[in-house]
Amino acid sequence: MRQAMAGQAMAGMATGEEPIAATDWQRQAATLTLPAAPSQTRLIEISLALAPRSRWRRGLPSVTLSGAGQATLTYSLEARRRDQRIAWRLPPCATATTLSLTLSGTRLTQAPQARCHAQPAIEGPILILAPHPDDAEIAAGGFYTDHAESVHLVTLSCGEQLKGLKRQYLSGLDDDLDSAVRRKAEWRRWNVFATPLLSGIPPERSTLIGVPDGACWALVHEGLGQRLPVPLSDARRFNRIALPPSRGERLERDDVIAALRQLIDTLKPATLLVTDPEFDPHPDHRAASLALALALDGSRHRPRTVLLYANHYRDAFPPGPAFQPAWMPPAEIAIERLFTPAPTPLAWPLSTEMQKHKALLLDAMSDLSPRAGWSQRRRRARRAGFVPTFARERDPYFQAAIRSTELFRACLRDLRRGLARARR
Repeated sequence: MRQAMAGQAMAGMATGEEPIAATDWQRQAATLTLPAAPSQTRLIEISLALAPRSRWRRGLPSVTLSGAGQATLTYSLEARRRDQRIAWRLPPCATATTLSLTLSGTRLTQAPQARCHAQPAIEGPILILAPHPDDAEIAAGGFYTDHAESVHLVTLSCGEQLKGLKRQYLSGLDDDLDSAVRRKAEWRRWNVFATPLLSGIPPERSTLIGVPDGACWALVHEGLGQRLPVPLSDARRFNRIALPPSRGERLERDDVIAALRQLIDTLKPATLLVTDPEFDPHPDHRAASLALALALDGSRHRPRTVLLYANHYRDAFPPGPAFQPAWMPPAEIAIERLFTPAPTPLAWPLSTEMQKHKALLLDAMSDLSPRAGWSQRRRRARRAGFVPTFARERDPYFQAAIRSTELFRACLRDLRRGLARARR
């Protein structure tokens, strides 16, 4: 995995700026002075070194940011982690900006530091690669709505995996697991093509490849052909772009890579979105980024930008309730280091109305539709450290994904560099 992704040279753009240390700080407050940038939107990455908290202390710590002419924002922090980061999006400003930080429920152990990251322009066409139905909506529902005229969505799997008959969307609908699996595939295939219509993306700009759910890593990384619990003819029934057919009753790695390569060559995206192999540990999600890297090896087309997103994290989950800025994962929870220099963080802003629209997108996804009972909601609140006031009976992603920004990491260098190392 390391060599394949490094081989695609998904390297980021370093800012080249030294970190800016707070000029004045106390235990629960600090002040940062940021230089002017009259023609440039920037993401300000602020690193916080925090004192340890008692394991018996309840609730989540937080930090509130305020600056001249900027809206005051409050960020929930993880309860126990000592080194944390937050991301603040700063529009162009002709003069220096003074930013005040106020902490609650925790205290600083050293001066906060800030790094300024210029935000790259986004160009279309845009191709979003999702491992499962709902991954694109969780990570980029606002982003793809804002770019609805130029987006094509590609989903690897129907997401049909089912642990038992008791986990059916409608209890008692099917009496055997094979039938229930195919039924779930039908449901989630409908999600792939119907949900984006809420954002104005027509079905002809959604494509489903049909990789068996839960088998992406074995198929793409290990090269082990997979039996198809859902026939490709069913999975691809509503595709408007014809994909290369499988050569038998099993799906092989070359079949998936050929399908992705054909989509890239046909659509010629200037911007690609895919799961972040450094931060997202889900095997199917890591397989998606590897499959993209292999498809680009040999493709005639080269995108200008790749945006990386993560919906899962190692031993972490975005803290706090919905409608605050997106959580920025600490560097220490990365699975491995693949990119040198690190990709540039990019925060896509979502208005309040767009956040509510994104909630509709998530609500339209069958796998996010189950309602939790009172006892389950109570257990979730105890683990999370807060009681939601919005969508309290819904999946935790309604808190983690409905945020005022969507966070990506942008790779801006040509992806052909280092392709020869991809299969070493």
